[in-house]
Amino acid sequence: MTTNKITWRELLSDYDESEVYYDESFQRRVVWDNATLNKFIESMTKGWAISPIVVADVKKCLKHSKKSGDKVSIDYFAKILSGGHQYNSIDGQNRTKKMDAFWKNKIPISGTFVDADGKPVPITNTYFKNLPPRLQDRILDCSLNLEVAPAILRSELSDYFQNLNSGYHLNSQEKRNAKSSPIAEWVRKTSKDLNDGLLRAIPPLATERMLDDELVAKMAMTLIQNDGPNENGSWDHDRTDIDRFYDLGVSYSTLADPGCPYSVDKVDKAVEVLRMWNSSMINQDHYPPSKRIAAKQAWAILYACKWICDNHYYIEPNSFALFFRKIKELDDKLATDSEIKYAADRQAAFEAKRDPDEISKAAYYFAWLSLPHQANYRNKRIQALVEVVSKDPAAFGLRMSASAAAK
Repeated sequence: MTTNKITWRELLSDYDESEVYYDESFQRRVVWDNATLNKFIESMTKGWAISPIVVADVKKCLKHSKKSGDKVSIDYFAKILSGGHQYNSIDGQNRTKKMDAFWKNKIPISGTFVDADGKPVPITNTYFKNLPPRLQDRILDCSLNLEVAPAILRSELSDYFQNLNSGYHLNSQEKRNAKSSPIAEWVRKTSKDLNDGLLRAIPPLATERMLDDELVAKMAMTLIQNDGPNENGSWDHDRTDIDRFYDLGVSYSTLADPGCPYSVDKVDKAVEVLRMWNSSMINQDHYPPSKRIAAKQAWAILYACKWICDNHYYIEPNSFALFFRKIKELDDKLATDSEIKYAADRQAAFEAKRDPDEISKAAYYFAWLSLPHQANYRNKRIQALVEVVSKDPAAFGLRMSASAAAK
């Protein structure tokens, strides 16, 4: 590894986003808030911020990839180079991007900082352009280590990143995101496309740790159903199965590669379902904007949308609110009726002098609501839900497509 001592002035002017490529596939998201930036700049002006910025030289990595005959790596680095980028960021994205935003007067800082004369300078909510000149000088002239990693392959980038961040406890989804699998890229893109609907289902802060991506991955697993070891092809949604879902594509560059386990047709169909789900989530009128949509409801909408697409129906543009409301009413009714049935069956067992605990909750709809992560119970719930929808689609605001109706 080559280490260069440079200043923040040089980094911000000579290593901007035209030179450095930030790959979302193995980077964390930019999650630093202003308070973190304040602490970082304060430490930096005191000479305490010593962690290096780490990049990879794209030309050297491409050359190494060609020598290794690694087609995935060759395509990856050639694409980055064609975009004009000379370096690929491995570690330091939060520091670099937040500092760049501060330098460009997009973010103010507050705190007590040390200027170029060694004097403490208290600052309150001030943009860079309005800082005292000697404090500006101190910030821009602070030195840092820019480390250029040895030439590595695309598949090694995520391991390198995870090793550098081993002390920062990447969560499971952040590790999956770093996998060299085409489904990781698809999940990232789809998550951005579904942003409005996802924000109705999960807390905004959860997106900082990629839990929106994890939800997209789980929904994709439900829709694509390509888990060969299971008889019905259905995935569980535990950590191990989500990891396996990502790992299936590690040796492929794109979803269209021959033999890629994620069928392009199934993925395209999943996109259709998810767009319908997204429209339902953002056009519903039951939950106010200040309240998150219940997880069980979000899943019920997904199951119904899958049935709609599988059976060539569609939701009329002005009927999304009606559809959402009707699915919620149906889901609530199935849950309530099953609770009543469960209580009656326990009572019957008691009267027959049998142990009421022999009546398992797992056989009833209301219990399945809390088990979307288990394929067996998820499939039972889907079957019960769509059985009712299929009897009267029009009552849910659904219409059959013209091509299907003509058959």
